[in-house]
Amino acid sequence: MPGASISSARGALFSLFSEAGIPLPHLEADRIICGTVQASRAFLHAHPERRISARDFSLIMERGARRASGAPMAYVLGDSYFCGRKFLVDESVLIPRTETEILTERAGEFLKSGARVFADWCSGSGAIAITLLAECDAAEAYAVDASARSLIVAERNAKLHGVAPRLKFIECCDPLGAAGEMPLESLDMAVANPPYIPTSAIASLEPQVRDHEPLIALDGGRDGLDVCRLLLSGVPRYMKPGAPLFLETGGGPQTPEVARLAEELAPELELKEIFEDHRGIYRFMQWRKVA
Repeated sequence: MPGASISSARGALFSLFSEAGIPLPHLEADRIICGTVQASRAFLHAHPERRISARDFSLIMERGARRASGAPMAYVLGDSYFCGRKFLVDESVLIPRTETEILTERAGEFLKSGARVFADWCSGSGAIAITLLAECDAAEAYAVDASARSLIVAERNAKLHGVAPRLKFIECCDPLGAAGEMPLESLDMAVANPPYIPTSAIASLEPQVRDHEPLIALDGGRDGLDVCRLLLSGVPRYMKPGAPLFLETGGGPQTPEVARLAEELAPELELKEIFEDHRGIYRFMQWRKVA
């Protein structure tokens, strides 16, 4: 039996979001309804009288309550888009960021030049590795993450995009933990988007990030660079001579500090480029293994 009309569902969500102080309540309402009944926003506005099943209406209101409590929309709907592809997400993985698409595009350019085997460290949902595999049919990869739960999500995404046979999952944080599963000097490329927010800055993050996204994917320790140190110390041993390492940082003063750490911890890496995101922040770094 139908539960309500599209119009009444939109009205109920609008009231809920307005009371909760959610910006753009009409747009937020439409996103939840569209994501639940698998219809376009244009369809909602063209057919406000269309009935929604009782089950879908219940799910819409359940999702609305979760969004009103501050949960990010990606977690509410269970997916997010990255480089034009849909990725499944839950609160065990970081929601893929638009700026990370720049890092992925740069890595993709190198991969298409002839590289075949790469590793995605701190892989999370697998968005970087899976995007690269989807765009390069001949490539194979490792997805490495400290969280077993995030690797489950990454595996689901790999199956969703048809690249699972070419992606191996490794659960570890310190690259030394990958020994035995990843041969030394076997990688044509490495890419990493590690946690880089200083512990003291976590409390000042937006509530929907601070309270919902996984702390393990955000907190980089006292200066934000604990995981960067591990990566710079361990990842190069898995890279072939000439292989690049692409890394995302927090930008600002953190970037030159990462460059200094690389000189100290990974003398076999030669810094090739520091490039900026959409906002002009120099947050991405590329090295080349020279020995």
